[in-house]
Amino acid sequence: MNELLEAKLTISKIKTQLLDLAGELVADDLKDKAYAIHRILRVVEHIEEHDVGIKEIIAELPKSSLS
Repeated sequence: MNELLEAKLTISKIKTQLLDLAGELVADDLKDKAYAIHRILRVVEHIEEHDVGIKEIIAELPKSSLS
């Protein structure tokens, strides 16, 4: 259970860092950055689509561990 929650936290941190980087690239005035921004946002979108929800984690727990 702890490993699954740690993985979820790690994924959230990665998403946050990628979104911060995308924001910095948007603020930068480089002309060849559109591809990098697009790739970063696709990674974040992929993580959001395939992330495991807390309800799904709880549903997989043995009933005795919830008490």
